Amino acid sequence: MKVRSDRRGGGGASARKLLKPAALALALAAGPLLADEVHLKGGGRISGVIVDRNADTVTVDIGGGTLGVKMSTVLRIEESHSPLQEYRKRAADLAPGDAEGWRELARWAEGEALSTQAREAWNRVLKVAPGDAEANAAVGRVELDGKWVTEEESYLARGFVEFEGDWVTPEERLAILESREREEQEHRAAVDAEIAANQRAVDEREAQQQAEHDAYWNSLNNYSDPFYWGYGGGGVAYWPTTPGRRVGGAGAGRPAQMPARAGGARR
Repeated sequence: MKVRSDRRGGGGASARKLLKPAALALALAAGPLLADEVHLKGGGRISGVIVDRNADTVTVDIGGGTLGVKMSTVLRIEESHSPLQEYRKRAADLAPGDAEGWRELARWAEGEALSTQAREAWNRVLKVAPGDAEANAAVGRVELDGKWVTEEESYLARGFVEFEGDWVTPEERLAILESREREEQEHRAAVDAEIAANQRAVDEREAQQQAEHDAYWNSLNNYSDPFYWGYGGGGVAYWPTTPGRRVGGAGAGRPAQMPARAGGARR
């Protein structure tokens, strides 16, 4: 199976638009290629070939389509000869069956960056010589087993599938999808492991706190009553106290804060 390709840039379909003044800047890039210029009051300009003009609107052909501009937004108009006008003049002088003439015109149009007109001329060549290699390559066709077809047709004929803007084999597409699935599974497993580790750390910390709390309250079993009317009166003294230290009376100290009951421990 033989595939041959030598693609060149092609032109888009013509479209007629009536643009608001704010959108006219889209046409400014065509300035160096075309000669009729419509200068706007806002400071921009549109270059092309004026194809229609009346009291309300001026219509400019910029090569790939036409733009209608309201005269109320126009500052001045300068008309002169342009490459597009030259193309139309030369095309009008060519006979439909003059393949070489259309070839030369297509090459000239490409040199002038008139992509739409260049494609038009190449298609005129193909009407006369359908197997012409240069013309077929210029409009984006490739040679497959001795026949000129579109690039899409050539890929489909060879078993390729379109995948995310590219042509790949079915096996390559499957391998890509399987690889993505494995990566997603590994990512989910890593996230789950991190969550589990964090939860274990929380549980261990709370268990340690609970153990310390329980140990403290268990140590109080060495005393019969947490309250005692201290020696010499003077009110309640709080237990436990330091062994050997006098409880109650003058100099008896009260804890700054009573420990929490076991039932109120945080878990």
